[in-house]
Amino acid sequence: MEACQDEEFFAILNGGHIKTVYQPIISLENGSVLGYEALSRICLSECELNIEQLFSIARRVRKLWELEKLCRTTALETAAKKVRRSKLFLNVDPNLIHDPELRAGFTHEKLEEYGLNPDDLVFEITERSSIGELDVFTASIEHYQKQNFKIAIDDFGAGYSGLSRVCTLRPNYIKIDMELVRNIHEFANKSSLVGSIVKFCREMDIALIAEGIETEAELDTLIRLGVNYGQGYYLGRPQEEFTEPSIDLKLAIKDKQNRASTFERQLSVFGTIDSVCRHEEAVQAQSQAIRVYQQMQQDEQIREKFVLNPDGTICGILTRGYLFERFGGQFGYNLSIKRSAEQLALRCFLQVERTATIDDVARLAMERGASRVYDSVAVTDGGLYCGTVSVRDLLMAAISIQVQRATQANPLTGLPGNAVIQGAISSALKDSRPFSVIYLDLDNFKAYNDAYGFANGDRMIKTVADTIRTCCRDDDLKGHIGGDDFVIVSSLCQTDAVRMLCDRIVFTFSESMRSLYNEADWEQGYIISRNRHGFTENFPIATLSVAVVANCRNTFASMEELSQAVAEAKKKSKQISGNSIVSI
Repeated sequence: MEACQDEEFFAILNGGHIKTVYQPIISLENGSVLGYEALSRICLSECELNIEQLFSIARRVRKLWELEKLCRTTALETAAKKVRRSKLFLNVDPNLIHDPELRAGFTHEKLEEYGLNPDDLVFEITERSSIGELDVFTASIEHYQKQNFKIAIDDFGAGYSGLSRVCTLRPNYIKIDMELVRNIHEFANKSSLVGSIVKFCREMDIALIAEGIETEAELDTLIRLGVNYGQGYYLGRPQEEFTEPSIDLKLAIKDKQNRASTFERQLSVFGTIDSVCRHEEAVQAQSQAIRVYQQMQQDEQIREKFVLNPDGTICGILTRGYLFERFGGQFGYNLSIKRSAEQLALRCFLQVERTATIDDVARLAMERGASRVYDSVAVTDGGLYCGTVSVRDLLMAAISIQVQRATQANPLTGLPGNAVIQGAISSALKDSRPFSVIYLDLDNFKAYNDAYGFANGDRMIKTVADTIRTCCRDDDLKGHIGGDDFVIVSSLCQTDAVRMLCDRIVFTFSESMRSLYNEADWEQGYIISRNRHGFTENFPIATLSVAVVANCRNTFASMEELSQAVAEAKKKSKQISGNSIVSI
């Protein structure tokens, strides 16, 4: 069997029976082409090998360089025909990237022969490949980056070294492993993980590419999570020609992007009924009820009409079922034909202000009696009618909020993440409500994590989260930014009340610390660990630095001003040894 495969391998290699197909990599913001991944395919008739087997045999018979060179040369021969300003992603084995012959094949002169320049090329290095000499490999990557070539880490999330390799290499692109993309819309843990990768890449200034997008639902989720680019059969299959996305696909991506941006802004920042309210024409009180009945006969989509007083307030509701009952029967029509909308209107309806939260309105709507539970909800602004929300839209919005909260929750603590925290603060700033932001940072956590291990480090993080849950009120937003940083957004604003809450948190946390240390370390009051420079040092028992900013003493015109105040309070708090609370 092996001998037959080897024979086929050499027939392919010596005969040059390799062709290249190009799969587009698409912007998930506007549908434009970022570039194309060059994928090698075997074109020897009646060959039973696939491309993965071909490379496996090449490694075994020590012909990897020759096969890689054949695939690269074939890919570059038609590269000049690619879409203008797009990039060509070339798969390169990391154990060959430092080879002098590879460097020689990518000089400016060689590239000019193909009508290319270094900025056009992206070396795609798989995360699944082991690397023999890491120092040499890293130096080679730096060489190519200095020459203006770009680097991509492929199969991220499925390889050996994960984030450590990314931090070392500082690539231009990361490609998420397709196993994380597959059915991502059905798994909250996948969404949460990809959301964390999105945040990491933004902070590191790395563009993120999702591979293996095969369905519209996967695309929708990736756009909502903020992934930059996508690749997969749903966006474009590998072709021998350089294809561009259709106009329909570009428009669909733009539409999804717009809806995702609006959805996030509405649900995570405002979260009020105003964000899902639709203006529906109401009926004036003195209008004839028969006209409303006739409208409903002609248009099956009209389920109800709210009836307004002359001053714009709501006096009642006319529902489809109720009107058809009043105008039906042997005498109903004659009895109701001269009645006004006000005279027939039902006085039992749900009315809420536009600033009411979606969660609260959904609860109120479901608490209505069975006969009224499916009536639309009237939305008012200062008591004046401004629109309606159907029960379907209301429940869909409420479910979407719950799903969003679940996907944005920190996987370790289950507390809401940065997007929800910022949304709560933005909403409080917008509505000028009294509030305080309490920022909590663990001191000496890294030293504890290094000395006691990641499992115990996770226990300490969970202890902080449990402390916050225990000490805070139900309506306080308790959030976990990530790592050892936590934020509380509370409606408490007065100095004494906020200070009492912070003191309770610090006391409860301190009481919980004893169980996380061994007896010797606890008695001596410190642990021995290495600092960031690698030298041994004594680190005190973990404490909390608490920074408090409240708007009852200060006015903040923007999120930026508030953030600066929090940063200032945090800096002062960190300068104090032990547990500390600093308020601004």
